[in-house]
Amino acid sequence: MSQHVSDSPAGPRLARVSPSRRSLLLGAAAVAPLVALGAGTAHGMGEFHDAGGLRMVDHWVHDEIRSVDFRVDTGGMVKTFDPSLRVTVPPSYAEKPDARYPVLVLLHGRGGFYQDWTNQGNVVEQTEEHEVIVVSPDGGAGSFYSNANFPILGREAAWESFIMEQMLPFVHANFRTDPERMAIGGLSMGGWGALSLGQRYWGHFRSVSSYSGPADCSNRSDHARLVRATIWICPVFDKDKYPLTANLPGATWGTDWDRRLATSYNPSENIDRFRDKRVFLRTGDGGWDDVLGAIKERPDLLGTFLAELDEHGMDFIESVVHHTQEDFSAELTSAGIEHDYELIPGATHDWDLWKANLAEDLPGMMKVLSS
Repeated sequence: MSQHVSDSPAGPRLARVSPSRRSLLLGAAAVAPLVALGAGTAHGMGEFHDAGGLRMVDHWVHDEIRSVDFRVDTGGMVKTFDPSLRVTVPPSYAEKPDARYPVLVLLHGRGGFYQDWTNQGNVVEQTEEHEVIVVSPDGGAGSFYSNANFPILGREAAWESFIMEQMLPFVHANFRTDPERMAIGGLSMGGWGALSLGQRYWGHFRSVSSYSGPADCSNRSDHARLVRATIWICPVFDKDKYPLTANLPGATWGTDWDRRLATSYNPSENIDRFRDKRVFLRTGDGGWDDVLGAIKERPDLLGTFLAELDEHGMDFIESVVHHTQEDFSAELTSAGIEHDYELIPGATHDWDLWKANLAEDLPGMMKVLSS
């Protein structure tokens, strides 16, 4: 099944310059069929309207991938750029005009954007046999799906509020969803986002899935401290795409790290809020059991590692992630909370792993959403 953006961005990387949003959207318009507002489509998506505090700036319907893209004005919730979202409906959507469908929110990684799960994650093909509406929103280049609580004036970027308070009501108003049956998942930064939003909005999601997502930003281990440092610096990565509207390091939870705020988001410090949910955790080891541990034991390895960062950077990220997920799994077990965790030897921080994770995850997720 063809995809409509030929120059798709790579997966979440430490530093990456992507094509501009305008060029991507214009490219999509040139390849995919456009359907005027209210004209209806072969997949029965029908008319769309403003809702949830979002005003439609533009939209593109792509029949060949059962999807529609929206670019929206958030009314000031996100001022760094007008975000977009993609909604993919199941093949049966037009055939069952009275049916309401569960919703899966899929979050992209650091530096990614709303089309990643289609362009690289094969989500259209993977959901061909599943009765679910998939929603993939923009989440900012380095937001970790939190609001920027300390932004530069005029660069407000409340990504969490956009997704939970605006985007979801917009989708529910425009598609035949069942708000009582929702799941959330994501990769890397989006995996953190799924765990974090999954526990913060406890009543919204029946299933929470994290693929290569860190699970702790506390001061309890070197790996968690590295996650904490990453969240602190990541707001600046918006400069790759939007250099005039990027925030500074510390915009998420403060330059001095607001402990109360950080704790409210941290999955590992909110263990009991995962009780009675389906929790699915997957990570690779990056081919390294513990990069940080190896460097501590042999500091001379640091120079070699830095010299080959382009080759080993994703391995390093996965090594850090898998230790925080492993600790998180142990804490869930200690609390008597059922979950599905697996470390996949040799797998690293890339789309081969995440596509396989989604394929493995969907049957169990759909079982929970269909009940």
